[in-house]
Amino acid sequence: MPPTNGLLSGTPCWVNLDSTDPPASRDFYAALLGWRYTVDRSGGALAHVGPDQVAAGIDPGRRHEWRLHLAIRNPWIAAERVRQHGGRVVRGPLEGRTVIAEDPSGGLIALSAPRADVTLAYGIPGCFEWADLNTRDGQLADKFFRGLFGYSQGQVGDGADLDYTVWWLNGQAVLGRYQMGREFPANTPAHWMVFFQVTDTDEAARCARRQAGTVVLEPFDSEYGRVAVLADPQGATFSVIEPAEEEEEPADPYDD
Repeated sequence: MPPTNGLLSGTPCWVNLDSTDPPASRDFYAALLGWRYTVDRSGGALAHVGPDQVAAGIDPGRRHEWRLHLAIRNPWIAAERVRQHGGRVVRGPLEGRTVIAEDPSGGLIALSAPRADVTLAYGIPGCFEWADLNTRDGQLADKFFRGLFGYSQGQVGDGADLDYTVWWLNGQAVLGRYQMGREFPANTPAHWMVFFQVTDTDEAARCARRQAGTVVLEPFDSEYGRVAVLADPQGATFSVIEPAEEEEEPADPYDD
């Protein structure tokens, strides 16, 4: 797994919304996540937070959905490796940078050589925080991505009532995989769910409603923080998370 502009192959490197209505999308996410934008001539936009951090892209598209990108070094080699491990190349390489692939369990993922001039920000409100692959064949998905990127993978649930694995690179947790059960409608396809960090999940849910979005799953507490699943007015689903506060270790009274 060679480094790719400072990122290991298989690390999330970008997230973008393919939008059927870019102006409306920009307004919605500006209100929800505090984004401001740099818009190019094609109608594509970079979303900024903080002084100059880049949170995501919003691009004109035919299908209205969020897309996660994983870092690769060479798109042609990545396409061949997708096929070797039982996946399918749907499109690409696009612009000599990106391959859209379908894993054997049906989830679509973008594999991209990161841009040298744009770095995805982490760890601050309004930015990408995490992503899960929701699938009905967790073992098949685990095997494919382990072969593709060499992830270390560990079961967090019991593997039966809760089948959830976390994927690591060099000891760093980078992604999760959840096996869908009866809580999902039977016709729900495999899909990636992207999470954005917020300071108040409940307020984010209220804001989504005020902006004509939908609360797909009401705010709830998880081991990792307070989460809600939302949809924008055009129907793209995503999650927001208010990370759980890390408990500080008690001070050692004998430590001078």
